[in-house]
Amino acid sequence: MPNTLLYGLILYDIIKGKKYIGGPAINIALHMALNGEQPTLISCVGNDNLGKKAKKMLEGNGVSTDFINVDNTYKTGTVPVFLDEKGNPTFEIIKPVAFDFINLTEDQMQKLSRTTYDFLYFGTVVQRLETSAATLRKILNSVSYKTVFFDINLRKGHFTKEVIEFSLCQTNILKLNDQEIRLISEIFGLEKQDEQETIDWVFNQFPVKIVLLTRGENGASVFTPTERNDIAGIRVKVKDTVGCGDAFSAGFIMEYTKNGDLLQSAKKGNEFGAYVAARSGAVPEIGEK
Repeated sequence: MPNTLLYGLILYDIIKGKKYIGGPAINIALHMALNGEQPTLISCVGNDNLGKKAKKMLEGNGVSTDFINVDNTYKTGTVPVFLDEKGNPTFEIIKPVAFDFINLTEDQMQKLSRTTYDFLYFGTVVQRLETSAATLRKILNSVSYKTVFFDINLRKGHFTKEVIEFSLCQTNILKLNDQEIRLISEIFGLEKQDEQETIDWVFNQFPVKIVLLTRGENGASVFTPTERNDIAGIRVKVKDTVGCGDAFSAGFIMEYTKNGDLLQSAKKGNEFGAYVAARSGAVPEIGEK
C-alpha cells in the first residue's frame, strides 16, 4: 500500500454555481482513499462552515484530518471556475485564504517524522505566501521520504520563477501538462526550445529522474534521461476537465508504488483522468457539497 504524504490546498471549486471540494492534494487524497489507500494530507481550513464540511467529508471518506489545522483569521479557500465550450477551466484563485497559513505544531512534526513516506507530493500554489512555503521547507528538511513528486500546477499570478526553481531542486518526479512545459521554457528563457529540448534541460539542471507530460485527450508522454514513451489518450464525452491532472497523479502514484512500471503507471493515470473528465467535479464520487 502506498504511503503517501500530500501537502497542499483544501478549497471549494465553484462550477456553474455549485460547490465541489477541490485542490490538488485533497483530490489525490480522496482518489486514494476511495481506492483503499490511507494517504496523509497536510493542509489548513478556515473556522467556517466550508472548513467544517471539508473535514467531516474527509473523515467520512477515510482520510485522516490529524494534520489539517484550522485558521481562525482566514476563510476556507474558494475558487470560481469558468469553463469554455470544451469544458476546459479557467480558475479565479482567491487569496489570502486558510491554506496560505499551514503551520504545523511540534507534536505534529514529530508524528510525521516517525514514518518514511514512499511519496511526498506538493505543487506551486501552496507556496505563494511565506507561511505555507516555510512549512513545506520544514517538512522537506525534517521528514523521511523516498520520492518527491512535484505537480507544477501553474496558475497565473500564483507562482514565481524562484518557487519553481526551488521546487525542481527537490524533485524526483515532475508532472506538468503541454501548456505548462511551454511556460517553463518562457520563464527560464529557453528560446524556441521544443518539448524534448526543454525536458533535456530539466534533466541536466535538476535532480529530476522522471517527467510526466500530460496531454488531455491526447494521452501522455513519459520521459527519463535516456528514453521517451508516448501513451495514447482515452476519448470520452467531456463534462469538465477540472481535476483530471490530479486524477492522473493519483492513479500514477498508486500504480507506480505497487509495481514500479512507468508505462503501466501512466496508463493507470490516463484511466483515472478520463474517468474524471466524463463527470462533474474533481472527485465525482464526492460530488456537489
